[in-house]
Amino acid sequence: MTGGGNSVSGGSQRNVIQAGTIGEVHFHGDHSATPVQSGIGHQLPVENPVFENRDVQTDRVLRELRERAEASRPEHPSVITVSGISGIGKTDLVIHLAHKLKDRFPAIYLDLDAWRTAGSLDHEPLLKHLLRWLGVREGGPSSEYRHLVGQYREKTQGARLALVLDHVRSADEIRSLLPVSADAVVLVASQERLSGLAPQVALELALEPLSQEHGEAVLRKLSDGRRPDESAQTLVPLARLCAGFPVALHAAGELLVKYPTRRMERLVADLTKGLHEKGLPVVEAVWNASYGTLAAPAARLYRLLPYHPGYDITLEAAAALLGTGLDEAEDARDELVNAGLLAMSPRPDRRRMHSLLRAHALRCATRHGDPAETEEGTRRLLVWYRRQAERADRAIQETRMREADTVAGLPYALDVPFTNAVRARAWLDAERMALYGLVSVARDLGEDTHAWSLCEPLWKHYEDHDNHEAAVRAFEIGRDCAQRDGSPRAAKGLIRMRCQLAQALWNIGRADEADAETRQAVLSAESVVPGEKLQASALEFRGKYLAWRGQSDEAVPYFQQSRDIHLTIENPYGVLLQTFLLGRTLRAAGRLPEAEAELKAARGLADKQNHARMKGRTAAELARTHYELGRTERAVAAYEDALTHEQARGSAYDQIALHDELAGVTEESGDLEAAERHRVRARELRIEVGMESDHED
Repeated sequence: MTGGGNSVSGGSQRNVIQAGTIGEVHFHGDHSATPVQSGIGHQLPVENPVFENRDVQTDRVLRELRERAEASRPEHPSVITVSGISGIGKTDLVIHLAHKLKDRFPAIYLDLDAWRTAGSLDHEPLLKHLLRWLGVREGGPSSEYRHLVGQYREKTQGARLALVLDHVRSADEIRSLLPVSADAVVLVASQERLSGLAPQVALELALEPLSQEHGEAVLRKLSDGRRPDESAQTLVPLARLCAGFPVALHAAGELLVKYPTRRMERLVADLTKGLHEKGLPVVEAVWNASYGTLAAPAARLYRLLPYHPGYDITLEAAAALLGTGLDEAEDARDELVNAGLLAMSPRPDRRRMHSLLRAHALRCATRHGDPAETEEGTRRLLVWYRRQAERADRAIQETRMREADTVAGLPYALDVPFTNAVRARAWLDAERMALYGLVSVARDLGEDTHAWSLCEPLWKHYEDHDNHEAAVRAFEIGRDCAQRDGSPRAAKGLIRMRCQLAQALWNIGRADEADAETRQAVLSAESVVPGEKLQASALEFRGKYLAWRGQSDEAVPYFQQSRDIHLTIENPYGVLLQTFLLGRTLRAAGRLPEAEAELKAARGLADKQNHARMKGRTAAELARTHYELGRTERAVAAYEDALTHEQARGSAYDQIALHDELAGVTEESGDLEAAERHRVRARELRIEVGMESDHED
């Protein structure tokens, strides 16, 4: 560059806008630093015309820079880092930010991948390019690296400029490129978080995919004017397929432009095949390049992760997949995050694979993996999850009836620490998608024993959360696998599966099927386990089914027979439970004095056994009985007693039901303030567990 003119050189292959000659740039704050001399122009790529919805990140950057300009600052630039998985739109954001800043700072964009040889950054030509942009005449820069660094530091001393560094792989490779100026801004885009820059980083931004709404907006911009007869609604399935990845949205936009008259159904089918089966070239190239940098353990974990059926994954579960121990799993997981192939989950200590990357990982498994590798990893995962679910179930209730053998400790993955029942319940809920999914995985692997055995600890989660459809699917598989298993233990397991399945069925209105399952469970129990706890359980489920059908008087003898068995085998909890169920059913039958007597007895047994869940349940049922007997004050006191126990258990769903009932009871009694308090608390709990949004309509 000579005089006041502008030139473009270097390795970047992107289109570049050059601004005309600019003079001194004014910015609120400390102006003691020397502004860059007049004559430096912008070298920025054209901003993406369909850039969409990074307003929050843009506002945070501009606010941070304003605040730093008004405060005393150390003598280093404001470094803004943007990280995220491949194809998420990091480049578009840093270019957008640079355009926002170009009225205040001379700005230059550098794609570091264009300045690499065999993967290593060529600092000397890159520094020469920067020095020419800064006004050093041709032939001026020394050819020695240390002299180039010295000249660059001297030239950027106190300078006000914006440097955009894209595709940065490590903190070390850009240290010598940072201006020596508190008035400079450096925008850094990288797949990984650059922890080595921490002391100089003013703001870190981790990008997530665009929302469905903004994905649709990108497609509308890309197809503007080319499909005038299409309604905005027709773009919804295309945007959903792209999962918020700008790189995929642009590929979808190319289809819209290329085939302006093609039916939307066919475009969706083509895009589905491209994204989930074959891989679209532009998208596949980005992720293949990242996959190609992985060490063997990380590449293997990437190929195995799609077979984990959960929303996200913990380090312990990743170790189970790999089977090589916690340290190697942690290294592999971190490498995937750094490569932009695995994202941080919204939930702490977990990582998440987005849907399009999951499809890419499956293609990598097909191309580079081994069916035996996949099967072995999936089996390890299945056994590990079954062991953790059993341990969680025992932490919640040690003495509950179980038919499956217990899985022993595993050498390849650590156990999850369940220090109390609350933590065990929280784990079961956090892992529900994986646990229910693994029942199907076990069936597909031919692991019938694992399939029905995993359904047993899922019962407590189902009781607490009522996820009926998922439970029906899992328990049907459990029943079928127990039938196939054929072992004496599986014969008992089959009775358990029929009972669990029956309750899930009647809860979604499939009465005839539930009737058949409970009848068969009672018949099987009479021949397989006469006089044992399992027969008492089958009788209990038959009674509960009849009570649900409204046949309360017919249900009462089943609970009485079940209680008699528990008394005979001296099972105190069984006696407590059947007494409670008997009292509840008598209330439903309108036999309130009998119901009150049984429920008082059950409440006393719950206290004697110090059974937290039954304390809450018996108190709640007593409250309903008092209310129906017209004893409002006693009903409210019993409801409050039940709430205390459910709060101690950490059961949000039971608390919600109790608050709702209390709101109705207190409102009817004229205590409107208490009614509103209970309604507010019920809504807060619904928001906490995701049953309701915290946004008003």
